[in-house]
Amino acid sequence: MRSSLPALGVALLMGLVACKKQPEAVKSAPFSDDFERAELGPDWFPSGGHWIVERGAAYSTGANNAPCFLKVSLPADVVVEADITSETPLVDAKLELMTDGRTHQSGYIFILGGWSNTISAIARLDEHGADRRERRPTNVVGERTYHWRIEKKGGDIKWYIDGQLYLTFDDPKPLDGPGHDRLALSNWQNRLRYDNVRVWPYADAPPVKTSTAAP
Repeated sequence: MRSSLPALGVALLMGLVACKKQPEAVKSAPFSDDFERAELGPDWFPSGGHWIVERGAAYSTGANNAPCFLKVSLPADVVVEADITSETPLVDAKLELMTDGRTHQSGYIFILGGWSNTISAIARLDEHGADRRERRPTNVVGERTYHWRIEKKGGDIKWYIDGQLYLTFDDPKPLDGPGHDRLALSNWQNRLRYDNVRVWPYADAPPVKTSTAAP
C-alpha cells in the first residue's frame, strides 16, 4: 500500500497557509468610525490582546503587540486620522499602516511616546530597525488626547500631531497593494482609547488643519 503521509503533509501545509490568509476586506476607503456602539463589530479583526468598545471608543488595556486590524482595503496613497488617548502618564500609543491585516510589524509602525515617553518613531517592518526615523525628545505626555494624521503618497510619509508636522519617512520601496493594505490599532501594555478613525484616498482627503501649538 502506498503511504498517504505525503498527501497528509500537503494538506497540513495548505491548512497552515489558509490559517494565515489575510482577513477579507469588508469595505474600502473612504471609511469612518466613531465607535458609538457596544462592540467592535465586523469591520475590525482583533488578533489578540484585549480590545473592546467602551464609552464611545475602541479601548485596549494591553495587547502585547497583537493589533486590532481594520478590514478595509487601503489605496496605495492614503490619509488616516484618529484621536488617541493614553490613560496613564506614559503615552506609548501606536498605529500600524499598510499591514497584512493579521501580523504585527507587517507595515509601517507609528509609535508616539514609546520607551517611557523618550522616543517617537516611524518604522518599516521592524519597530527596532536601524532605518526607523526618530524624534527625541518626544514633547508628549500621557493622560491626554492627541489628534493623529498620517499621509502616505508613494513613499513620502508625513505624520502630524495636533495639526503640526511631527515626523516624516521617505521609503524608496513603498509598501502597498495586497499584503500591505490594512490599518491597525496597536498597543504594547498601556491603557489606550482610539476614537474618530477616518480613512480617505489621498486625493479625496480634507486638508490638514494646521496649528501653531508645538506638539
